Amino acid sequence: MKRSIIVGNWKMYATSIADAHILTTSIRNHVADIKDVEIILAPPTIWLSEIAQILKQSRKTRLAAQNMFYEPDGAYTGEISPLMIKEVADYVILGHSERREYFSETDLEVNEKVVAAIKAGITPIICVGEKTKGSTIGQPLKELQEALAGISKTHHKDILVAYEPIWAIGTGKNADPAYVAKVVTKLREVVSVHTPILYGGSVNSSNIASYADRPEIDGVLVGGASVRAAEFVKICKIWSETKSLQPRAKEVK
Repeated sequence: MKRSIIVGNWKMYATSIADAHILTTSIRNHVADIKDVEIILAPPTIWLSEIAQILKQSRKTRLAAQNMFYEPDGAYTGEISPLMIKEVADYVILGHSERREYFSETDLEVNEKVVAAIKAGITPIICVGEKTKGSTIGQPLKELQEALAGISKTHHKDILVAYEPIWAIGTGKNADPAYVAKVVTKLREVVSVHTPILYGGSVNSSNIASYADRPEIDGVLVGGASVRAAEFVKICKIWSETKSLQPRAKEVK
């Protein structure tokens, strides 16, 4: 059975520990009975340790960091190493378009971070996507290939890919599910059949079922809607319910 995964990227929201505590507790309590969906929260890094304690008894909800440096330690003021993240989180978001745009991250840096994450036993969530609507899918394909440079295919089962067309992020203009399915199919040629590929870009409870209807799409990376507990929980529930109505394909071994 294919994995279904929903990631909530809080970005630089939940700006107080009180807000983070309330949001985490509410999500944890309301997703506990949702079936067949892995739920991952990516809060601001400063709250990771606190939230890890809140989720300690949760079997449903896991943690991701939003970024990391590729060195295990050293004189890198302000950076966070894979070994530090490993203490509190199982996943890390890498190559997000906001990191590329605002902090000038290159494909090479993303690759170094992916390599470091895998070496540390952390699952990287690799973000790829094109800037302009209607452009070719060459950019996300290139970004994924570059991110995985030098990484054996035996490790492809240890990664997640998030296809996030940049023109759809935070704009309210989500990508057409049929188009997303085509892109995911092309990205699938680069990675393993066991690599979950998610969609991200203006995902909400009104459009989530249309993505869950597509067997090619394994989950979603939710941005702004993930910091509204009721909305995020609703997204998780609709995804689970929609996927449960689909016939189950035979597992590929």
